[in-house]
Amino acid sequence: MGATSRILQTIRSRRAQILLPAVMLAPIFMLLIYLLFETSKLSMSKVREQFALDNGAYSQMSSTSGYLNAVAQVNGPLPFRVMQTMTEILPPKNYMDEEEQEYTLFDIFYKAGAFPAVGPNYSLGPNGAVMNPRPSPESTDWGFQYYNNKRASWAKEDPKDEYDEDEMYVISDKQIADNYFFGTTKIALRAIRDYATIYIQSGSIYNSQTYVYEDVVKDSRMFRQSYYLNTRSCRQSECGREAGAILDRYILKTTPFEMPFNKMKFYVTSDFSGSISHSGAYSIDFKEQDKLAEEKLFQFAYLDGSSRSKLRSLARGIKLKQKYKLPANRFNIDLTQRYKPYVSNSISLSCPRSNNNCVWPNPLPKYSVKVGP
Repeated sequence: MGATSRILQTIRSRRAQILLPAVMLAPIFMLLIYLLFETSKLSMSKVREQFALDNGAYSQMSSTSGYLNAVAQVNGPLPFRVMQTMTEILPPKNYMDEEEQEYTLFDIFYKAGAFPAVGPNYSLGPNGAVMNPRPSPESTDWGFQYYNNKRASWAKEDPKDEYDEDEMYVISDKQIADNYFFGTTKIALRAIRDYATIYIQSGSIYNSQTYVYEDVVKDSRMFRQSYYLNTRSCRQSECGREAGAILDRYILKTTPFEMPFNKMKFYVTSDFSGSISHSGAYSIDFKEQDKLAEEKLFQFAYLDGSSRSKLRSLARGIKLKQKYKLPANRFNIDLTQRYKPYVSNSISLSCPRSNNNCVWPNPLPKYSVKVGP
């Protein structure tokens, strides 16, 4: 009786009234802690997958942006800036005539249509290498054009080569050569070599950039590698497959436009070596040069019709979606199968032009990438 009485007394006490509910609530508190822990795991998994998608998409599209900007550079700004250094003044045909205007090596090539120049003054005139100001950093149109529209069939989104088998590409202006000394040994051959070197190097840069671009975007390699490194939640061969398949549809292609060496013609004169005049310019070409007969000189690269269409879609932005697997939990519930979680974003690639083609014609290396929700 004594023991029973003590038990009943304990139950009736205030301390027991607090202890008993606490004991009963302990499992609920433990369950709550587990729920908070598992919820945190789900949140961290979501954040990690979203970051992986954003980072991978940005990395892949930045490769495309960098490639397009590089192609736009070699299409105009790069050769133009190098040609601007060719400021050597050509001696006039009659050096006694003080009224003769000054022309440079830049002028004799530009006026032949050998390369496009920045605006706004496309006639340029004497000493044209220094007449036009540099475009301002915020400029959205550098206005690259050929002199006097001499390459009108080239300056199109789908350039055409209108030269037939009997026509030659004129690279140095005949009118300037007729009135100035553009001698074969002292000036002309060196300048012609420098001009060819500029475009050979431009073509080499273009080929290198194309090789790298095609390698990193093939099978969305850049995107999927980045996704895998940021999550480690899937096999490397499977990571980012769903979003990668969407990005694969937007791989762009450029086509080089080249001039055959054996169809290039230069107007030159006799050398300026004490003589006060010459009998006029005459042409030379590479037809007889066996080593160059089959070679071509890069001029620019352009986007095909399919790539231009893709660029218009990229300007508006494309939607990416990627499913992912949720981590295991202490309740042994397959949440991935039940809720089918995914992350998504939108990514755009654009330049300051309505059709989103800043590669050719009128190249402008100002493509940028933007990632949004």
